[in-house]
Amino acid sequence: MSHTICHVTVAVTRACLKIPYTNNLCKTLARTFADIAKKDSPSNVAVRNTKSDICLRVRRARPADVPRVLAFIRAHTRNAWPTLGAPSNASQIVLSDYVSRSLAQGHSMIAEQQDTSNKSCRIRALALGTTMCKWDASVLEKWARCVQCPRSRQLLMFSAHCLRAPALHDKYHVHNILQVILIVPEDVSTRREVIKTLARSAMQRGRDIGFSLVRFDAGNDAVIEVLEEMKLHKEWRIVYDVFGDAIKARHDCDFSSPSDPNHPSKLQIDYPQVGHGHALTVYSAFTDTPK
Repeated sequence: MSHTICHVTVAVTRACLKIPYTNNLCKTLARTFADIAKKDSPSNVAVRNTKSDICLRVRRARPADVPRVLAFIRAHTRNAWPTLGAPSNASQIVLSDYVSRSLAQGHSMIAEQQDTSNKSCRIRALALGTTMCKWDASVLEKWARCVQCPRSRQLLMFSAHCLRAPALHDKYHVHNILQVILIVPEDVSTRREVIKTLARSAMQRGRDIGFSLVRFDAGNDAVIEVLEEMKLHKEWRIVYDVFGDAIKARHDCDFSSPSDPNHPSKLQIDYPQVGHGHALTVYSAFTDTPK
């Protein structure tokens, strides 16, 4: 079916190129965003701090939000990708491309705050949602080999490893998974409530569009605590170090439930983040299970 659509699109485009005054039609055939801009869903959620009377609205990101989301990502890169440290211009270009591809799918959620001084909205938190197929890790590795910036190449290769290692597609026998990266800075009012609201909104988004499984990538203690509180299933964790442009994994562990009593899933293990140490923990949730 997809091949038929491609042939029809190419045929129409070639026909339009031969007809004068039809250049605009060719532009309408190309879509750069998965979801056409629509009115906000009535299910939007507001998180209010009763002490400071600050209200954050959580909603799905629209095409018009892309420049503001990219600016937010640049300001808070280390919250989600500590491997970048202080990213170079080349790293920012690759990261912006990666984030833009995710935003184009239309599954991301933002929490924004009304600025009373100029009546504009400022993005305060983000749940970056991306569709994951089983072969996406291989595609990301091929992309990494075409990147000249060493730091960006390491980031993409490391991201590909983190996509593949938990093996959730094989474990749960699913074709598509909604991956969610939660970026909530420390200075956000009612941070825990914002994390919980973004996570629930992401699961609702997955339920609405037919995903049976949602994966959450948690890179800091605040997000981990909230996901643990929500009783999500811990799948996999990796502890790693960053040395310049190199990323070295200390160890990783699968939190499945094997019969071995000495398996990490059976033990209480502390992973101190000392020196340049960082950790990434992967959680999963079925969308048909109320949280």
